[in-house]
Amino acid sequence: MIPYIIIAVLAVILAAIGILNIRRILRFRPNPDKAEQQRLLNNDLKSAGFAYDMKCSCFYSLHDCWQRAAGYCRLYDEGSLLFNMAMDCEPITFVYKGKRWLIELWKGQYGITTGAEIGVYNTDRDDIHSEKFTGTFYDAASDPEQLEMSFVLKKNERVILKRKGRHWWLTGFLLGEFSEKESLTMDVEIKFPDKQMLTAFTDALAAAGYKRDEYSAHFKTVRLHYAKPHTRQPISQAGISEDAVQLINKNNCAVFQIATDRYSCTLDKLEYLREFMPELYNFAMRSLYGREFFAKFEWLIELIKGSKPTLPQKPVCKKCPPCPPVMPELHTCDRCRVSKTEREETSCGR
Repeated sequence: MIPYIIIAVLAVILAAIGILNIRRILRFRPNPDKAEQQRLLNNDLKSAGFAYDMKCSCFYSLHDCWQRAAGYCRLYDEGSLLFNMAMDCEPITFVYKGKRWLIELWKGQYGITTGAEIGVYNTDRDDIHSEKFTGTFYDAASDPEQLEMSFVLKKNERVILKRKGRHWWLTGFLLGEFSEKESLTMDVEIKFPDKQMLTAFTDALAAAGYKRDEYSAHFKTVRLHYAKPHTRQPISQAGISEDAVQLINKNNCAVFQIATDRYSCTLDKLEYLREFMPELYNFAMRSLYGREFFAKFEWLIELIKGSKPTLPQKPVCKKCPPCPPVMPELHTCDRCRVSKTEREETSCGR
């Protein structure tokens, strides 16, 4: 009898809370000042290494984001599926002015975002030979080595995203958009500093299997149509595992769209989530390349550079005072009602 009474009381409490939330939700109006919305969002995103662009309604990587110090190696692509990234990878390697260079293209599903990337890296070091990893580790291109780049991302032949700029990691991600990677194509344009570098890159394209109807070169600019990767793909990016990850990504995108269906503007959607569904808001913020991803490879960066990479600090909840001590036997914060692990990883969720 007692359990039924408890259940009934809980139901009444939850119903009351629901009614109060419904009233608040119905009264909620997003900030009409879009510039202020963007400023607040970018303040939240800065520690993640990203920002939001109203013109393309997309997230993009900052020039001096902390990910720059993490460089690149093949292990990153192999481990990406563990973080719900299902993507086509196209690494093009060549030698130019005494360095080994890598220009890699990516397109696919990154958690609850559809996106694309162009990364520019190089190294003058020998390959790494260790028990955990054998291969080339690249550094991000320095400021003078950055390239003028652009891409147009299409989904089923429909343009969904355009990005351009001088960068070492040109990116764009559309929140709440779900895509199978096979449905995406990239039209890429890269301007090189001289003909020597252009020729080295186009020779590498040809060696990778690209035909002349897939790319063209004019003066110092290469244009490339990237539909299907020609290089060997990461072992993890195939089979049942990828299908399972994509099913999760599709469901999470559907949850995001249903939860924010009242609004068409991404800034309004995120302001609404921040106010009423902070857990989903934080999940969206973590859908991009997060510290959890690169933390898995701290050992490799430390091995190569002799010091641990500087990862962003764990975000602190700005709405609440510090949570009270957690009871070891419960592992739960009584006020915030989230697990100790979750509270350490994100805000307290109030």
